Amino acid sequence: MIADDIYYESIKRVILHDLNQWAPNKPLLDTICETWSGYPLVYDCSLISYKGGEPVFEVWKHKYFLDSFVYAHIYRHGYAGYVVAQSYLGFKEFPL
Repeated sequence: MIADDIYYESIKRVILHDLNQWAPNKPLLDTICETWSGYPLVYDCSLISYKGGEPVFEVWKHKYFLDSFVYAHIYRHGYAGYVVAQSYLGFKEFPL
């Protein structure tokens, strides 16, 4: 489990760095997807900040919409199993 925590924390750092550098105005994020480049995606969680707090990984629930900001949706690649993140900058692969 610790390896997964380190893996997800590194993903979080990359997403936040990329967004701060390339999308400082943070446009709206698209909804959760089921496919990307013809490959199936399995939704895992989202990187969410509640009421301006520290971004955390949480399963997206529509009731949080008004009180949260979604940085990225996190998926598992349907065939290869590695993480694919969807942010305002598009999709990014995070190989294991």
